[in-house]
Amino acid sequence: MRFIGLLIAAAVAVWVYIDAKNKGYKTLPAVGWMLGVFLLMIVFLPLYLFVRARKAKPVEILTPCKHCGKYYQDTPLYCPNCGHKVGGYSFKEE
Repeated sequence: MRFIGLLIAAAVAVWVYIDAKNKGYKTLPAVGWMLGVFLLMIVFLPLYLFVRARKAKPVEILTPCKHCGKYYQDTPLYCPNCGHKVGGYSFKEE
């Protein structure tokens, strides 16, 4: 029975490590969360889930190209799809 408990704790700890890496944590903090969950799951798992919920990913803002109509992100000088100038200053009319 104790062996099954260790297997469950190990599986949850590995899930926390993989999830932490996918959320952008570096290796050392991800290993820390994993060890904390494995050794003291009743404290560290709810704490990790709380911190995980608060660390939201940034929203991507997409802009349509006025030449080809496809969307791009950030503010490039040229459209990554069609190559027309979309950012910066231009002295000639397009």
